Amino acid sequence: MNANEFVDYILSRMERAKLASAGRVINCRCPECGDSIHKTSAHFYINTPDGETPLLYYCHKCNCGGILNYNKMIEWDIYNPDVAQFVIDYNNATSKSRKYGSYNSRTIYRVNHVYTSINSKSEEKRKYICNRLGKDLSFNDLAQLKIVVNLNDLLIENRITSLTRKEFIVNQLSQEFIGFLSVDNAFLNMRRTCEEGVVYESIDKRYINYSIFDKKNTAQRFYTIPTRLDLNTSNRIKLHISEGPFDILSIFLNLRNQENGIYTCVAGNNYYSVIMYFLQELMIPNVELHFYTDNDRYGTIDRVKSIINKIPDHSLPVFIHKNTFQDEKDFGVPAERIKESIMQLR
Repeated sequence: MNANEFVDYILSRMERAKLASAGRVINCRCPECGDSIHKTSAHFYINTPDGETPLLYYCHKCNCGGILNYNKMIEWDIYNPDVAQFVIDYNNATSKSRKYGSYNSRTIYRVNHVYTSINSKSEEKRKYICNRLGKDLSFNDLAQLKIVVNLNDLLIENRITSLTRKEFIVNQLSQEFIGFLSVDNAFLNMRRTCEEGVVYESIDKRYINYSIFDKKNTAQRFYTIPTRLDLNTSNRIKLHISEGPFDILSIFLNLRNQENGIYTCVAGNNYYSVIMYFLQELMIPNVELHFYTDNDRYGTIDRVKSIINKIPDHSLPVFIHKNTFQDEKDFGVPAERIKESIMQLR
């Protein structure tokens, strides 16, 4: 296989794929986050072979990035033995591959998160979180849950002076958003706490992403609640997965009584990559999967089936949970507004 055949193959397999930037990249729909709700939009890019740079991919929507490899081709359902061999040989041969090696590294960044400046705005945010979850949580409780009340506090505490967005945007994010630290401590999934129209138009959304470090190194962007696992048990480890951070927080605090397990949310990520992180990267044994889905999503069962069919171990028990309380669409609410329905898929 040659470079042109590789490009033709990717163009034929990736959704809405086309050449861009005078043929230097392939632009297509993102297989990690699903891309925009607008089906004509595409924010994902893959470098075409130029003889020097490895085959990099990057999404301007969810900030995922790395070097195209065997595992990603399987994950995105574009695997072909000849293409995979071309990718391996090409990346090994390019002179700049070593420079980009950190793209796929599983680095856990050391980030201190203790200090919160106490003022009327931070107290307003604390009450917002407490009201969402129906729990009286202190600022220390929020820190333990990896909830960042003020972005600037986090940056100052860790002496981070290099900003990944404009300073005026960071100040707005600090003032009007709360953040949920990713599992690798390199990324914040931020939730607006003010009314629409208060902040700058470019960030006037319910959820905004902020990369604490170089955004190309934030490979593990999903939020996971810190817990201690008891692996010396015959019971399966329950991997609880929700759509958003408030859902998994309520499941952890209100529903599961913080029982032995993993509590994580996809927060715009790919379900499959989140699951495989725990199964293959961390090699958590004896797992069962629990999906907590929104009621406004169509085809939930088929969607979950398509995810679990990609997982090599077909013996894993799988459960789908829904909140059937009247007029509630998810689990991100106080305990008294949760009526749980559970379906076992296998």
